[in-house]
Formats: sequence, structure tokens, C-alpha cells
Amino acid sequence: MAAQPKDQIHQLITMNRQSGNTYTVKMKDIPSTFVGIPVPSSGDPEKFIMDVTNKETEEENRIIEANIADIESMEKT
Repeated sequence: MAAQPKDQIHQLITMNRQSGNTYTVKMKDIPSTFVGIPVPSSGDPEKFIMDVTNKETEEENRIIEANIADIESMEKT
């Protein structure tokens, strides 16, 4: 996955609130990828929330919230 501009990523996440598409998300400085449905955070427009579906166990926290600026790339799954 090639790095994408922040504005493009922000637009994808905003549009995904309605479409609900699944994406593979690569974060900066984190070697693994996350798969899930990213949507904008209701509390901060610069953050997103994602229910991660590629976790190994159901017991782990599956909801993540992170800064959109920390996303390196997103690819529709």
C-alpha cells in the first residue's frame, strides 16, 4: 500500500459513514494492518473509530480510535 494524502484519507472516512465499506488500514509506525469499517469520530473531527475484524481473539478490545493523521494508507477490502 502506498502512502496517501491526509485529505484523501479524511474524505474516504467521511464518506464511509454512509457506505460502511471495509478497509485495510495501515497506520504509521505500526507494522501490522487493521481490517474493519472506519468511520469519523463523533467527538473529534480529526479522529476515526474502527471496529477491527481481524483480531485473533474475541476477548481483545476490537474498537480502536486513532488520529486520521496517523494513517499511512487505506485500501478497500
